[in-house]
Amino acid sequence: MGTGAGLHPWQELTRDSGLALHGPLAMAMDVAALQADFATLDRDLPAEARGSFGGTNGWTSVPLLDRRLDGAPVAMPALALMPSVAALLVRADWRVRACYLLRQGPGEILKWHYDGQALHLEEARILIPIAVPPAAVTWVGHEAAAYPPGQAWAGDFSIPHQVENPAPEQRVVLALDVDATPVVACLFPPALSAEPLRRIQLAQECCNLVRAWRGSGQE
Repeated sequence: MGTGAGLHPWQELTRDSGLALHGPLAMAMDVAALQADFATLDRDLPAEARGSFGGTNGWTSVPLLDRRLDGAPVAMPALALMPSVAALLVRADWRVRACYLLRQGPGEILKWHYDGQALHLEEARILIPIAVPPAAVTWVGHEAAAYPPGQAWAGDFSIPHQVENPAPEQRVVLALDVDATPVVACLFPPALSAEPLRRIQLAQECCNLVRAWRGSGQE
């Protein structure tokens, strides 16, 4: 989280802001179907269809619906192994830009970073835990997000966040990148998309602090 028991400077900013940084999706998920489909995919999908980006313990991502900057996203062969995900992609609630399985190996940390994804921006990321050890946590600013399998959630990922899995088991989540529309925002607690101008300013200040922290060699 911070150095010792303290907070990083950007975490102090988010704490003092009073803004909500993550929240649950108000929609039931068939977690048993997702887990069964993932077990099939993990058994049958060849290694060359899995990506490894910075992970030290196995694959880190599988594209199911691949983003295309010049057109509609493209369904990948792996999607055929997860019919429960295919059903989610065609819901009327959202327009999906991309969909990936994301894996974090045992004991791994995805260090502080930030993305242009939040309910008050053009694009939001919805995460659906499939296999998540209880000890795994995502720090969004100063807030710790730890949702059980099947409980979808979103965060203000324009704020610096860090993903930790200290457990001896892997962490697997489904990521849906969707258009951030009012319909999607209504599926989450209203506080998560409130005060967009304050959020934009806060994110800029926090990201500047992260860049300075990296530049000082403290990372």
